[in-house]
Amino acid sequence: MKKLSLTQKLFSKNYVVFIISLVISIVIWVYMSMNASNDTTVTIANVPIQMELSESARDLGLQIFTDGTQTASVTVTGNRTILGSVDETDVTVTAAASSVNTSGNFTLPVSAAKKNPTSNFQISNSTPSSVNVTVDYFKESDFPIQDGITYSVETGYYGVATLPYSSLTVSGPQTEVMKIKKAVAVANLSGSLTESTDVEAQIVLYDANDNALSTKLMNLSVTSMTVNVAVLPEKNVYVTPAYVNKPSGLDLNDLITIKPSSILLAGPEDLMKNVNYVTTEEIDFSKLSNEKKTFDSLALVIPEKCKNISNNATAAVTLDLSGLSKKTFEVDSFKVTGLPAGYKSEVTSKNISVTVIGPKAQIDSLTADNITANIAVPAEIKTGSVQMPVTFTFSNANGCWAYGAYNANLTITEDK
Repeated sequence: MKKLSLTQKLFSKNYVVFIISLVISIVIWVYMSMNASNDTTVTIANVPIQMELSESARDLGLQIFTDGTQTASVTVTGNRTILGSVDETDVTVTAAASSVNTSGNFTLPVSAAKKNPTSNFQISNSTPSSVNVTVDYFKESDFPIQDGITYSVETGYYGVATLPYSSLTVSGPQTEVMKIKKAVAVANLSGSLTESTDVEAQIVLYDANDNALSTKLMNLSVTSMTVNVAVLPEKNVYVTPAYVNKPSGLDLNDLITIKPSSILLAGPEDLMKNVNYVTTEEIDFSKLSNEKKTFDSLALVIPEKCKNISNNATAAVTLDLSGLSKKTFEVDSFKVTGLPAGYKSEVTSKNISVTVIGPKAQIDSLTADNITANIAVPAEIKTGSVQMPVTFTFSNANGCWAYGAYNANLTITEDK
């Protein structure tokens, strides 16, 4: 039989094992109790700093403005087991502002205290020890947003930036808001562009001297925006007048001068392929006699989705009609159109005197028998005597037109 060592003999006895375990447990308990009774230090971060003006200052309309949310770090000392449950809700950090009763910039002392004075921990330190604040009246103003996007495009292209917002609202201390003279969307695109692109622009506020202003005390309804820079192909197109009541057979090539005769247009590539000219607002030939007349500023009609980039919004058109002839005719041939079924009309004006302008050869060969007075009856007119506008057609003089405005009396009755 194998002989056991002394250690093996001891551990083979259950009561010995029990005694050893008990001793170890007591030692651990004593160690833990001693450590638990020792004080320790914990720092609580991001504790909001509370600040409030006196009631008299608030009655004046004053407010406190700070750069974002002001917070402090508070160091507390106490029993380890107690500090394990202490957080920012157990302390209060205050910036003393009760003595401030006027606008301006102030440095306020900061202090920390326990919310519950009986809590079993101590505040040993807090930072910061002071905060800077601005006390002022609240002001809110709207400002248009100016385009400050810088970029360049390749030759033969035109670039235009489109801002998604046209204005913004700025609020904050009255003194700061009143410094603002303009708001600009600022961004920079490098290189030469040949296609449209988006860029992120930041809003920058400037004073009267074009110095950028700090916005740390102000709230902006728009701080940044995505700006589309459209890059469009350019094309030179000619300018042609638009007319109303112009005779189809009248050749104006040697009788007209247009300035500018062309403009530079930009637009989507698929659209620009089919755009070769732009028109002016209409010139009414019924108001033109046989004389020289200049229209100094006829608005240019730009196709939709295109941009006029020549800085000419109008054109000057001169028509020299002084070489044409003028003659008056007594017309007694009337044609009425537009009468609904079951109605008839009678022109009570038996003749009408009309002045006709046109090339001399056509005027010389024109007679009253070649002229028809036309009356178009609107659908809403039913019966009764009315005065209606009259237009004229010429059977053998397609270069002539009637000068002036004409009317005729018409009686409409039911055709029984």
